[in-house]
Order: sequence, then structure tokens, then C-alpha cells
Amino acid sequence: MEIPGLPDTGGRPTLSDEARLVYQFLAEVQDGASPDDVRRGTNLSADRLDQAVDRLTTLKLLCESSQRAGTLRALPPDSARMQLVWPIVRELNRRRREVDAIREVFSELSQVYESASLHAARTSPLEVVRDLDSVRRTITQLAAEAAEEVITAQPGGARSAETLKESLERTDELLGRGVRLRTLYQHPARFNTVTTEFVRHVTALGAEVRTQSDGFMRLLLFDGEVAVTSLRDDRCGALIVRDPHMIDFMRTTFEQAWSRATPFAPEYDPAIVDRTLDDTKTAIAQLLVEGLEDKVIARRLGISLRTCQRHISDIMRRLGAKNRLHLGYLLHSRRIRERGVAPHTSADTVGASYGDVD
Repeated sequence: MEIPGLPDTGGRPTLSDEARLVYQFLAEVQDGASPDDVRRGTNLSADRLDQAVDRLTTLKLLCESSQRAGTLRALPPDSARMQLVWPIVRELNRRRREVDAIREVFSELSQVYESASLHAARTSPLEVVRDLDSVRRTITQLAAEAAEEVITAQPGGARSAETLKESLERTDELLGRGVRLRTLYQHPARFNTVTTEFVRHVTALGAEVRTQSDGFMRLLLFDGEVAVTSLRDDRCGALIVRDPHMIDFMRTTFEQAWSRATPFAPEYDPAIVDRTLDDTKTAIAQLLVEGLEDKVIARRLGISLRTCQRHISDIMRRLGAKNRLHLGYLLHSRRIRERGVAPHTSADTVGASYGDVD
């Protein structure tokens, strides 16, 4: 704020040297002095003296003496400051009250807007959430509100330690409230130590976990009312679904996959290991029939490319295929889609088959 009488030099008000000199001279002369006396005592020209007197008078630091006509007298700075600053302080207080009133109005409107947005989001059949932090907050809120059952389907093989750690507290809280939790992974998750320990922990609290080779979408379904699934073009975002028809479709798809899946027991079971290996080889054969490349098949089944190619070599050996073209012919002729190709695999080959999945 600009102060009258003080020139603004770079945002910092200053008093001229001439004005300071005049004020000092008059402060030393208690009875006041005439303009001529001031001019002689300060060696200032008439013009410079007039400018200095004008500034000092504006700042309430100078006035005409009431005792001696035609003389000037210096006034105490404290008195001058009060006269000059008080109107400014009063104006600042008025402006502050205006600001507070505006803030209060907009704060109230912000609450109305947020409430309306939340209501719209809760009633909208589809909502796209783009950033990962918002997705996590949404999942945490939906989990906290769940009362009956939470369904999760997590394709992609073994789960990362960071992902499992982030969900552990939320999972414990759900199970502690008696909410049923069912989780579907892909078979390679069985051969990952971190995932196995997580499953051991949550199943002890009542969770149900199964695995399947392929054929299910990424999904979180809360009380059969709200679903969270991944976006096609954004790994960090998610689609929030509330449309009851889509929810029914997702639920039916999950139940079909769940009925075909194998229970995930943390303890090593050779028979279950053989079955999961057979399922994986059968799924690979089916995807080969569909014409998918090795890297696409590996990504679909949550295994490494090297493991996928090792399984393909084993299928070729078991069927007696001379090359990949011959393998395709044999797979079609044996009607892989209905029967599968992989006989039970010995349990002692697990390490060789899945040693690089972790």
C-alpha cells in the first residue's frame, strides 16, 4: 500500500534526504523556525525546501507554530504515525473482514459442490479415475463400506511385495469385520514366496483364494453393487462401475472362473502342482491354436517368456511335433479346446518349469 508523501522505491517507501535534514533541524529548534531560518540552517534552495516541507506536512511531522506566526515546528513521530497509520489500519481491518466473509461463502459453496460431486459419482453408472492415488483412496473407501462380501480377481501371475503390503491392512480390517473375501489369482502366484505367505496369512483369517490359468478379468467387486476394474489404455487408472447390468455380468463371469479354479493351499501339494501345470500347458495349447505369439501367451498366463517357451517345447515333445507348424496341425486334430493335451507332470519338475517365475 502506498503511503502519501513517501516515494515508492522498489516497493520500499523512503524519505528524501532533504526532508530528513529539515526535520532534524526543526527538531533541534524547540520553539520553531521561520522558512528563512530553515533555509539558512540547511543550505537548501527554496524549491528543495518547499518540497521537503510539503512531504513532512503530509506525513504529519511538521506544522505551523501556534505560538510564533510564520514559523514551522517539528511534531513527535509517534503522534504523526498514529494519525497517518490508523486510517490505513482501519481500512485493512475492513478489507480483512471482507476477505473472511468471501472465504466463508466460498467454503460453504465448496462443501455443496463436493457433496454434489460425490453424489453424482456414487450414482453415475461409470466413472473413470485416472491417477493411482485416487484409485487407492476409492478402493480403501469401498472396502471400508463393504458389509457382506468382497470379490477380487487379479490376473498377472505373482503379486508384488509392494502391492500385497499396500492391501494387507485393508484386507485384515475386512476379515476382522466378518466380511467374506474371495480372491482369484493365476497359477504362477503359487510359486512366489511373497504371494504364498500373504495367502497363508489371509486364509488363516477366513479368506478364500483360488488360482486358474487364464480366462478372467481384473476385478474388485464390493457387496455386488460397485466394481473396480482396470482401464484398457491406462495402467494407473481404473473404471468404477455401478450399473447393475454390468455388475451382474462381472459377477457371473467371476463365478464361472471361480467354479473352475483350484483352491490355493499355502502348503506344498504335489497333486495340486501337477494339476496347475496341466492347466497351464492346456491353456498354452489353446492360445497357440488361436494363433497368439509366445510373448502374448506368456503375458496372458502371467509367466515369463522363457517358461512359456519351455512349456511349448514340452507340448511338442509329448505330441511328437517336428516343428511349430506340425504342432498346430496336431493341436487342431486332437481338438485341444475340448480335451487338453498335457498328461500329469511329475512333481519333481516344478522347480525346472517355474524356477524363473519369481
